[in-house]
Amino acid sequence: MPAFQPTADQFRAFRDDPYDGPIAQVNLLKYRVKAAYQPGDPEHGREDPGAAAYQRYADGIGHIATELGGHCLLLGHTERYFIGQGDWDSVMVMHFPSRKAFIAMLNHETYQAMHRHRDAGLLAQELITTRPVIPVFEA
Repeated sequence: MPAFQPTADQFRAFRDDPYDGPIAQVNLLKYRVKAAYQPGDPEHGREDPGAAAYQRYADGIGHIATELGGHCLLLGHTERYFIGQGDWDSVMVMHFPSRKAFIAMLNHETYQAMHRHRDAGLLAQELITTRPVIPVFEA
């Protein structure tokens, strides 16, 4: 079964890490063929692809991330696997000035409202948090 949320141990380890610098998060994304909105949701019953639902989420969180000093470095569709094999549809890389900024995004009122698009659009996801080794250049 795919994981869509960190475990309690994963979240605590992330939150309590003493590193206070910028982070980049690499999201590996697999979309549903058809978005799966819950009954009662305004989009329920539409024939939207999962990728379209996830794009609504990405657009919404992009504004929140910017408000908190972060931004999307890349949202790209998988072209091919040059090395290795995989089954991911897209990659999204987000930059945040600190883990506190990322956690603030998770607690943002608008994030909670946008999260339904993520749930409807994704079949599977992996999220890898990184510490930049070289300076991050602002876009």
